[in-house]
Amino acid sequence: MTQTGGPQYPDPARPVPPQAGMPGPPPQQPAAPKKSKRRQKIVLTVFLIVVAAILALVWVATRSNGENAQVGNCVTESGENYVKIVDCGTPEATLKVVARVEDKTQIEAQISACTPYPDADQVFWQGKEGETGVVLCLAKTGK
Repeated sequence: MTQTGGPQYPDPARPVPPQAGMPGPPPQQPAAPKKSKRRQKIVLTVFLIVVAAILALVWVATRSNGENAQVGNCVTESGENYVKIVDCGTPEATLKVVARVEDKTQIEAQISACTPYPDADQVFWQGKEGETGVVLCLAKTGK
């Protein structure tokens, strides 16, 4: 049943057409311009250069650490509980690595790790307290 003469309300399910003098739907924003591929490539290149530089600095800073020493390398004591790899021709080269033993605790390093190496005068252990580490059996170079 429809009433006549009273105010008529539009059906909420149907869109209302714009009336004269009334604004229509707001205009849509133009799509944002796509970022250029060139800018992305530049940013990626700069990022990769920075990462490579950081890795190179870390490598340079740690390459002479005693934990990286191999049999035949010369080392020098550089503070308590620290050795540094040096060139065997320099006066600093006071010790030479005669053996490298992996996966030994600090106690094993002091007691028996270098026993099979009679040339070893000193023992250097590098690792975390309570875990296993690397043992360097060191002989004096005579310098």
